[in-house]
Amino acid sequence: MEKTKKNKYYKKVILSLVVIITILLILIMNSKKEIQLTQLQANSHRQMMGYIIKDSKGKVIVIDGGTSEDEPNLEKNIRELGNKVDVWFITHPHSDHAGAFIKLIRDTNISVGKVYYTMNEIEWYKQYAVERAIEAEEFENALQNERIKDKVEEVSINEVINIDFIKCEILGVKNPEITNDAFNNSSMVIKMLLPKTSILFLGDTGVESGEKLISTQKEKLKSDIVQVAHHGQNGANEDLYKEIQPKICLWPTPEWIWNNDNGEGENTGPWKTFETRKWIEDLGVKQNIIEKDGDITITIK
Repeated sequence: MEKTKKNKYYKKVILSLVVIITILLILIMNSKKEIQLTQLQANSHRQMMGYIIKDSKGKVIVIDGGTSEDEPNLEKNIRELGNKVDVWFITHPHSDHAGAFIKLIRDTNISVGKVYYTMNEIEWYKQYAVERAIEAEEFENALQNERIKDKVEEVSINEVINIDFIKCEILGVKNPEITNDAFNNSSMVIKMLLPKTSILFLGDTGVESGEKLISTQKEKLKSDIVQVAHHGQNGANEDLYKEIQPKICLWPTPEWIWNNDNGEGENTGPWKTFETRKWIEDLGVKQNIIEKDGDITITIK
């Protein structure tokens, strides 16, 4: 009888310990506020931009995604994270940013919770960027896909989107008044605020839209991490990076652009990457995460 009582007592103690440990683990997981950010590498010889973010509560965020040729790698990474995207930001409808999104929406069953975008009217693209206006049309058509059309929202300037503990503030949207470099100067600009770190995604921000950011958002620009505009060359000018003062740079830059190599060796091409690299070096940035080096994942708190 006494042995039976002891056994029951020990079982209760063990059960209590299991419950306590389980509760502690849940509390620890819920208090852990960090993200895993992956910069994706191009799967073709084209430039591209794609980021996947998974937060410590399980939410998955995608920014752009790359070309249609990059879709298989994007899809593989998303499936490994649970086969769903909670929030998808498309900075602008150029095919090297939105092509993978268009293909994935059309050809897969991956669940997408919300799509945020910014773009001008199609006629505007036909007037000011006629040679690539078809890309805007293809993107607009993708937004009408039956499985996402009720989940699509055009962002507004200074809009705040909260995703778990991540605050996303929209600092830049379409700029119909800027008709030079029309597509790029209408890129969405997103500032992500984490508990300890800020990240600024510039998309393909150009010189004129970069100047507009300085004049309208100056006090919000400083960020710990910045995605270098327009694949690291011929985008926003040095003054914008001086305002941002980054510690880490994300470069959506393939090797040929990084080295300004047109096939005849380093610095033989027309790209202005070395100019941008000098700006970033002069700012004292010590950590550069470059797309040419492969899919790279970093932890950010």
